[in-house]
Amino acid sequence: MIYVPDYWPFFNTSELRRFDYVDPTGSMPPITSVFAYDKGTDSMIYIDYDAHLTWKDTWYYQNRPGFGVAEWRDDYPGKKVVMNPPIGWGEYVEIGGSYVNKPKMSPFQSWPPAMASGIQIVAYEQLLLDYGYWLPDDGSLVAKGRNYKDVLVFTYLQSWSGKPGGGARYWMAKGVGPVSVQWLAQDPTDPYGKPLIQTARMNATVTSVGGLTS
Repeated sequence: MIYVPDYWPFFNTSELRRFDYVDPTGSMPPITSVFAYDKGTDSMIYIDYDAHLTWKDTWYYQNRPGFGVAEWRDDYPGKKVVMNPPIGWGEYVEIGGSYVNKPKMSPFQSWPPAMASGIQIVAYEQLLLDYGYWLPDDGSLVAKGRNYKDVLVFTYLQSWSGKPGGGARYWMAKGVGPVSVQWLAQDPTDPYGKPLIQTARMNATVTSVGGLTS
């Protein structure tokens, strides 16, 4: 059995853990994600920025015994969404297995009020005992290599109010977090008949203040 929370960033210190993603093919702009602990809500926060370091969104998530990784709030510019039940990412799982849950927006805790219901499907594809990649040359003579020894690979698709789903494939290194990501989406013209739309895999340089450095 795999314990999913081991692969997500969880800490309760002042650490800021940063993931700078680049697409080796150059087809996708770089993005940045930062993980931190929010003492006020006793939650981890997962903050996304675009290529210009403009804030895009913030997820709040907790490790809830018996449920697992629970994404219970999402913030966007001018919008806050609180969910009960939360978006689930699993707890104890088998490789090759899947996890399904049905989050629901809490209308009076969200702003503006929101009432949508959703479905989250997570498929746990592989456990890699050795996973590495090279990042593009940044001007030095040698490109930067990264290697991780315990990496959980899973995909998720999330749909709200019956709309076509979107999601990603994550490579989550144990004790570190999402060292690579690939975006996925159902084709809006034929969600169930056409293959998923997939971007290139984006690999991360991982740094932190007050915590691990790789």
